[in-house]
Amino acid sequence: MDRIQCLRAFQTVADAGGFAAAARTLDVSAASVTRMVAELEAQLGVRLLQRTTRRVALTDEGAAYLDRVRRILADLDEADALVSQRSQTVSGVLRVLATPVLASVLVAPIVPRLIAQHASLRIEVDVESYAVPSVEQHDVALFAVEGTVDTGLIARRIASGVNALVAAPAYLQRAGRPAHPDELVHHQCLRYRAPGQPVHPWTLWQPDRPNATRQVAVEPVACSNHLEALLRMALDGAGILSVSLDLVAQRLASGELERVLQGWVTDHWSLYAALPSRRHLPARTRAFLDELTRQTAALLQA
Repeated sequence: MDRIQCLRAFQTVADAGGFAAAARTLDVSAASVTRMVAELEAQLGVRLLQRTTRRVALTDEGAAYLDRVRRILADLDEADALVSQRSQTVSGVLRVLATPVLASVLVAPIVPRLIAQHASLRIEVDVESYAVPSVEQHDVALFAVEGTVDTGLIARRIASGVNALVAAPAYLQRAGRPAHPDELVHHQCLRYRAPGQPVHPWTLWQPDRPNATRQVAVEPVACSNHLEALLRMALDGAGILSVSLDLVAQRLASGELERVLQGWVTDHWSLYAALPSRRHLPARTRAFLDELTRQTAALLQA
């Protein structure tokens, strides 16, 4: 028995003055209304309505009960309306988890726009280094993966691209520019390494020549699980780094970094937004994902 439906049936019968009229109001059969009221009376162990062939009247117990039922159903309707309205309004606290580089490049630029557009929105950004995020305490968790990885998370893909090798002009002037992937073994290389994981050889290929693939085992002069730290090292001339071309597009355009081994790439990557659930996303989460998608597309087109 759905207790709320039974309460609504009882209230509607009392207001409409009969079971047939209540059935028309609720758009159900008269037999259904009769059954719901009977089940309610059976559970309470008291008669709420006095039935005659001509009319239906409240008993004393029914009149007292109806007064409380009205308040309960009114409070429930108000709560439902409040939650429904909030789900359609960009408000409340949005909790975002991101790695340092994603927080800096993608999240930070869109926060001012979101809070300017939505006065009732508050945003909390937690920044951590991780390979696969945990979404239990957050509304959205951003992560980038190279190649194809099954994380088991509920995730929406935001963008994808390729990694390639870059270095600062100062390094290339000092150490020379490699002409072939095999020459990387003679260069200072900077490598990303997840905690507890080995440094794997670089696999390089040319997208327009699928069979032109080279695997190069380089001994890094520095490695880290913090991409921003590696990028800072590369900008300061420490060596050659594999990084998303889209991430460093502005630095390539300004000349702070230069492409190494033009035409060769080192990996595919995809950016995902992990979510607690596929259904019933709050408006604040939808607004963040829309703005994130626009920000990412603008970055990729830069």
